[in-house]
Amino acid sequence: MKKIDIITAHNISIDYDAATVMNRGVAKFLDLLIIFVYAFISYLIIASVFASTYNWRTGEIPEIVIIMLVIFELPIVFYSVIMEYFLKGQTVGKMAMGIRVVKINGENANFNDYAMRWAFNLVDFWVSGGAVAALFISTTDKGQRLGDILAQTAVVKNNPDQVYSIRDILNIKDRTKHEPTYLGVSKFTDEDMILIKNAITRVKKYPNEPHKELVRELAKKAAEELNLEEVPQKKLTFLKTLLQDYIVLTR
Repeated sequence: MKKIDIITAHNISIDYDAATVMNRGVAKFLDLLIIFVYAFISYLIIASVFASTYNWRTGEIPEIVIIMLVIFELPIVFYSVIMEYFLKGQTVGKMAMGIRVVKINGENANFNDYAMRWAFNLVDFWVSGGAVAALFISTTDKGQRLGDILAQTAVVKNNPDQVYSIRDILNIKDRTKHEPTYLGVSKFTDEDMILIKNAITRVKKYPNEPHKELVRELAKKAAEELNLEEVPQKKLTFLKTLLQDYIVLTR
């Protein structure tokens, strides 16, 4: 599984699982299916409404029919760019597959980014039958097709393939080897502890000021929830102790 490490504008690192060729292929198929159904219904409506205006003798198509066909075809042509722009990086197919488009520099993707990806659909999919897209997605570090590379985007999974509980995250001693220090920690949730664990991991991997500030803020918030008179001086050690205490008290 390819990992995409995105550094936000605040220098915070976020890890994503890159969408696979299969993920993106199925999403594309679903989108094409939606487009086909829309086109079929649209043409049926136009044919039924304007059938009486068709000149069977000359074979000429009235201008109003041509105009209506163009209008109805616009959503088909611009489907992906419109959907990704209004659904924040997703089409219906991407939503169904749990994937979305993100900027690799941590910024929010804008219309120009989605338009660039849409423009290179011609090369990535239509001309090559998807071969160019599959080749680039399989061989690039971030699983990017040509349109993604030029737009500085990537397609990622909303949720990882493996979901860990708090008990899987840390190998904690049992009560015979660890006596809890902060008994009130049991009021916290698994999600709180996962957040703390992620913060500890981040500050170890990226010991920059934003991550250190996150640790300080979490330590302060935890101390307030535990009604401590003051925040322990060694904040990272404090958070690690909370993790150990939580597992021992709730397992």
